[in-house]
Amino acid sequence: MSHTGYSVSMTLLIIALFIAILTGCATSNWGHRNMTAVSSYFDKDAKPVWDAAIQAAEGIPMEVKDMEKGILRTHWVKGWSKTKTTGILLEGQWQERYRLIIRVTSEQSKTYVSINAQIETKAPGGSQAYRWTRVVSDGTIEQEFLERLENILGSS
Repeated sequence: MSHTGYSVSMTLLIIALFIAILTGCATSNWGHRNMTAVSSYFDKDAKPVWDAAIQAAEGIPMEVKDMEKGILRTHWVKGWSKTKTTGILLEGQWQERYRLIIRVTSEQSKTYVSINAQIETKAPGGSQAYRWTRVVSDGTIEQEFLERLENILGSS
């Protein structure tokens, strides 16, 4: 390859990298959630916080309940999407499901609780109707759970 061809290719490569860095990944989401909204420290021992987390998840079947590791994971909770629709003409509703992963960790004289919701949607028709697609949580489900947990711990 000639010197001119090499410099043109390098220039194009640098421009492509620069554009990729500026635009970001095609799968990235602009609405990244605020992690402080889904975690909190409590001035209590781990056991009462663990019990309160189980109580806050009442009505949701548990898949993993390991106090030693400090992990609670619920089964999938299925429902209908409130935000996704196919429109008036097609009248299809997207299915939605979520599960919570709650971590309860004792740190010095406090207990740290982190709540993460895994959310998936499924289209009403077409090839997407046969598989669940993961979507990024906006933090609403986690924040509601944290508020229930704080209410339980505040009243005890």
